[in-house]
Amino acid sequence: MSVKKIATTVLFLCMCCFMTAQDTSNFEHTIQSEAFGKERKIRVFLPDRYHRDSTATYMVTYVLDAQSDSFWNMAKSNIGYLANNYCVIPMITVGIVSDNRGSEFSPPATALQDHFRNEVFPLIEKNYRTEPFRAVVGHSWGGNFIGSTIFSENRDLFDAYIGISPSFGDTDSYVVRKADSLLKLKTKFKKYLYLSHGNVGRREAEFGSYVAQIDSLLKKYPTPSIAWQPRLIERTDHWQIVIPSFNDGLVSMSRNYFADQEVMEQLSKKGADNLPAEITKFYQEKKKTFGYIHEPSSGYLNFVANDFRDLEKYQTAIALYEMAQEKSPDDVKVFVNISDTYDKLGNTAKAKQSFLRTQKLLEAQKENVSDSYYTNVSKWISEKLAEYK
Repeated sequence: MSVKKIATTVLFLCMCCFMTAQDTSNFEHTIQSEAFGKERKIRVFLPDRYHRDSTATYMVTYVLDAQSDSFWNMAKSNIGYLANNYCVIPMITVGIVSDNRGSEFSPPATALQDHFRNEVFPLIEKNYRTEPFRAVVGHSWGGNFIGSTIFSENRDLFDAYIGISPSFGDTDSYVVRKADSLLKLKTKFKKYLYLSHGNVGRREAEFGSYVAQIDSLLKKYPTPSIAWQPRLIERTDHWQIVIPSFNDGLVSMSRNYFADQEVMEQLSKKGADNLPAEITKFYQEKKKTFGYIHEPSSGYLNFVANDFRDLEKYQTAIALYEMAQEKSPDDVKVFVNISDTYDKLGNTAKAKQSFLRTQKLLEAQKENVSDSYYTNVSKWISEKLAEYK
């Protein structure tokens, strides 16, 4: 075989490998939609972590305007990064491909709402491992769909609504009027609502006024059943605002249901001894108000505890390690870290006891860790135990 043919074959195989790798994360479904009377496409993106655990379930974030490849690629890339790095509640992303966004997003938007309820949700929940929690993100005219759905009889389609630079004004203030009528009646929402706007250009001056009107209504008719997050993104116009709002909206949304590192840092200011109780209280209140919570895994608690330890906030770190141990009683890596923290704290008795338990766990789990990890940790534990004699 010639060098040229070999090179061509290698290139072809590389392309095939790339395409196969892409297929594990990117999917596209085509369905015959009764809501619209024609074929519709639905795009799906799974984060890397979706494949690591075949039993884990994921909330779903629905993104409008997925007919735009650039918008869809931005959305799934940002969500993938946030999800894979534990910045948000674990989620998969579903893109809604629209043929005529103006008419589809225009209030009351019943065709698109029916499309979600009767066609999209059943498809996603049948084919993917999902949690009973849905978020929706829309920009500009898509933000109109956000407002006209949360402030409607169909508000339970989603649990969280993220509107970026929302255009509410082209339909005789429909959204604002509906919000006023529902809030006045003290309607129970149990929803998260994020609306952002910039301060550069005509559109942001106009769309910012709609966000201000919703803010005024929520001050006039305050309700704990809406987690309200109005956001001014400084020095951005109608297009620059998309990415910072997208990420900020999802992170802020997650913090409404999930005690992430920032939430734990705030709760820890009430005292390390009270941290587990404060975290429990946080989840109890969120569950009661919004009906959904996402509790941290043992691995996440261990990760956050490591940061507290490295900041020399040893008691707070120990509290989180102990919470991690409650979830995974035999996680050797958690035991390694809590042993180290007791040692740094100068609590020799606790450290020795913990190191001895860790040593036994490490031997029992030798086949489950790398050779280098086993060798290095075994040596370190032996050296520490020798110091205590």
